[in-house]
Amino acid sequence: MFVGHEFLAFALAGLGATRLGGDERASLWLGAVAALAALLPDLDVVYAVATYAAAVAGGTPLGWEAFWGVANGVHRVVTHPLPVGVVGTLVFGATVVAVRRGRGTNSNLARPTDSTGPNDVEPPSPIARRHSSIPAVAGVAVAVVAAITLLATFYTTDGGAATLVAAAFLLVVGVVGALAGRRTTAAFAGDRTSLSSTALTAAAGVGFLTHPFGDVFLAAPPPLLSPFGPPLLTERIVLATDPTLNLLGVLFAEVATVWAGVAVFSRVTADRLGGVRLRGAVDARAALGVGYAPAAFLLPRPTIADAHVLGFTIVPLAIVVALWAGRSARARLQRADAEATATADRSAPARVDAAYVSVVVGLTTLTLAGVAYGAAYLLL
Repeated sequence: MFVGHEFLAFALAGLGATRLGGDERASLWLGAVAALAALLPDLDVVYAVATYAAAVAGGTPLGWEAFWGVANGVHRVVTHPLPVGVVGTLVFGATVVAVRRGRGTNSNLARPTDSTGPNDVEPPSPIARRHSSIPAVAGVAVAVVAAITLLATFYTTDGGAATLVAAAFLLVVGVVGALAGRRTTAAFAGDRTSLSSTALTAAAGVGFLTHPFGDVFLAAPPPLLSPFGPPLLTERIVLATDPTLNLLGVLFAEVATVWAGVAVFSRVTADRLGGVRLRGAVDARAALGVGYAPAAFLLPRPTIADAHVLGFTIVPLAIVVALWAGRSARARLQRADAEATATADRSAPARVDAAYVSVVVGLTTLTLAGVAYGAAYLLL
């Protein structure tokens, strides 16, 4: 479930930007920002690993069950709750605004700039600049107050360790927000359209606020209202009474979110990738995924507690097939480009197209492998 968060956030933000009139570049950037924000809450796994290492030094045995027994007490507890996501969104937006104000940038989502040149545009008056800075200053102030309130509440309810983890998380979010502000400003410099700070903040919010709902199928769900309220969910959602079928259900939920992200990417980029679309990127090699069916008879029956039995076998199969298909696609696209343009060096677009083909073929292989395994398991 570490991967599904990012693809779901990308799909929602990218598709939303497209529906609101954003062009291809804006939709891709906003989708990427949402995906990055969806990744950040899982950085607390570093703290979980450190906690487990300390537990092992104290006599805790090595193993997946032992690791998650310790990690579940710290992983997802601080960084995943919705109030933390809201404050993280505010901090992200505040740092974007601060960086842009410091660089003298005032970006607006998809609003055309004057194409006649800077000499034909009357600069804003000092009064106009002062009035335009009021919302920015207010936003930064709200983010600071929200962050202080959150950390103080964590200290009161959960102690110093949780407070330090929350503070480190918000610090990382602020750094990422500053980088996003700089990179998007540079990426859209000179263009007729640009990304507003509001749009970037909304995209980050999509990532932060959708993340915890992807964890309701594994182990204990995150305390959604912490540290301000009681947990809304105390038990994970079970998709099937049979533990192996339940794990397969989680796998298909994860695969569905990845497919959603890939489908939105394909829609946003349209024919940019050499005319390679989602349906056309599927390769016959993906049928090798059906060959995973005998694993249902040969491997121990995997459950949530030992999901690595499934993950460490089915995913490598998909990766091998994906790399094989991508290599063939790159060679084929290079030959086609060379024949069409009489230029032998077209490796850069070929690499991009081949990477897209690799992802689609690998995902198709994984999907077919999961279906084949499930069918074989039901026949046992």
